[in-house]
This record gives sequence, C-alpha cells and structure tokens, in this order.
Amino acid sequence: MSKVQYQEGRTLIESCKYTPQRDEKRWKTWCKVQENGRWCKSLITGNSASIWQHSDQRVFLQDNTDFGLITITIPHLMVNDSGNYRCEIYDSDQNTTDVIRRIYLKVSPVTTWKTTKHSQTTTETPLTTKHFQITTEIPLTNSVIPLNISRLSHSSLFWNSSIIHALEGLIVTKGLVFTALVVLLNRCRGPGKGRSHCELSQKQND
Repeated sequence: MSKVQYQEGRTLIESCKYTPQRDEKRWKTWCKVQENGRWCKSLITGNSASIWQHSDQRVFLQDNTDFGLITITIPHLMVNDSGNYRCEIYDSDQNTTDVIRRIYLKVSPVTTWKTTKHSQTTTETPLTTKHFQITTEIPLTNSVIPLNISRLSHSSLFWNSSIIHALEGLIVTKGLVFTALVVLLNRCRGPGKGRSHCELSQKQND
C-alpha cells in the first residue's frame, strides 16, 4: 500500500499502471474503502471511450491506453477525504475485479498557520494607536510658545518706551532750569568789576 499526504485545499494527482494489451478496453474504477473494509465505494469509472462520475463530482479519471496508465485527479482536498483508496479494473468476461494499486491518503488541516497570523495582527494595534496620539499632541504644545513670547515682547517694549520718555522729559526740564539760572546770573552781573547790580539794588532798598 502506498501512503501519500497532502494539505487541505491542495490537489491530489496519483497514477495507477496496468497492462495495455490486456486491459485496454476494460473499465477502470477509483473507489474509497468503507470503514468496515468489506466493500469499496466507486467514485468514478471509465475507460478510453467514456467516463462515469458517481458520488463525488470533484474526481477526474484519465485513461492513457498507449502507456497503460490511469491518472486520478481530486482538487480542493478536505480533511474528511482521508482514507484508503483502490484502483481497480473490471473484467466483464470473467466478472472479476483486479486491484492494481492501494493508496492511503492523509489530508492535513492548515488552521494552525491562520491562528498564528491573527495573533500577530492583534499585537500590532496598540503600537499604532499610541503613535497617532503622540503625533497629534506636538503641534498643540508648540503653538502656545510663540503666544507667550509675543506678549512678553510687547510688555517689555511698552515699559522700555515709558522709561525712555520719562528720562527725556527729566533731561529737558533740567536743561531749562539750568538755562534760566545762567540768564539770571548774567542780568545781575553788570559790565566791569565790582559788585553786581542785584546787590546794589538790594542795599538801596534797605
């Protein structure tokens, strides 16, 4: 017995060899052995002229009489396709059936790979969400800084301007007082030497 293994969803392609000169025109059958093992359920029967499909429409049989080769094809394998199969040739003259090949087929599921991929996708979600939250907060913080600097700049300029105007006013006032004193002194002091007119006027009045 031959043992073959396929994954779920794949296509089975197996061959059964016979003697062309003897079995060229005989019926070839692909069947699945039932659980009790007493009989084999026919899935497809055919020869070079015609093909009869029975219970499973997925099964294909090709008979190459030149090489004496039967090719069985089953696409889209499922787990419940696992089991024992036989290639048989029916001799209508003697009403006998010859088994030319026995095959044990095992179809493996592929659910383990799908589960692992799903768990990897789930772990990536929090990282992506955190990244977007950090990105959206940065422009809000930066926009506050220029406003504070702008207010401080206007306030500083206001106080500096007020101090400058006050100093300018003070200097002008001192300049006027100094000028008035110089003019007054020049009036009191007359031409030539001696006492000033202001002193003489004060004594005369006394």
